[in-house]
Amino acid sequence: MIKIVTSEERHTAHAGPVQSEFSFSFADYNDPGNAHFGCLLVLNDHTLAPGKELEAHPHHDLEIVTYVISGSLKSSAGSAGLEPLEEGSFQVLSSGTGIIHAEANPSPVEPARYLQMWFLPEGQGLPPAESSRRIPREKRIGNWMPVISGKRDGDFLRIHQDVNLFAPVLTDQEEHLIRTSHRRQHLFVVEGHVELSCENQRFSLGPGDAARIRCPDDLVLRKTGEGMAELLIVDMP
Repeated sequence: MIKIVTSEERHTAHAGPVQSEFSFSFADYNDPGNAHFGCLLVLNDHTLAPGKELEAHPHHDLEIVTYVISGSLKSSAGSAGLEPLEEGSFQVLSSGTGIIHAEANPSPVEPARYLQMWFLPEGQGLPPAESSRRIPREKRIGNWMPVISGKRDGDFLRIHQDVNLFAPVLTDQEEHLIRTSHRRQHLFVVEGHVELSCENQRFSLGPGDAARIRCPDDLVLRKTGEGMAELLIVDMP
């Protein structure tokens, strides 16, 4: 099964200084048939206005992943001294027993665009934790190593769930094989265009489009069109 969710099918929301596109039910958007995909509960595409901040709010028992596409973002869990996350930065917040989450755009002139994903954790009542790393696009060209993973050992940010998050940038038109191992895959196109194939199915995806995949056969991805293609791929149970 492959379900395509186009950019236009997402729910658009305006809340003060932030404009958002919701891929799943969130806030005032309530669709019981679109509540989650596996352990992925939320995928929000936010743009926060220059110099603005969002009201601090509580979280618990969530794994919150933030990826800054452009601009910079201050995302803290009770630590006002955290440095802003610059373009290309990934952050994992384990809310566990409870955090107060605050977000702000420190730039007076440039909007901050960022993706935020919420995952159910592997267990409840975990200790809160925060980690982040900047991985510029040029370092992710043709790179199929996970940037975030629930595995115990490796050069990635740690998340308390059996997921692997890949963020490759494709610059060629070669075919790339993805082994599904009978797991779910969620593919989101950040920029550019790709062709996705599985069995006899073939799909063309552009910016903001996503594919929710439960396919026993391997997937084939290929960049199409001009320029690069930037993807986020979540591999999960």
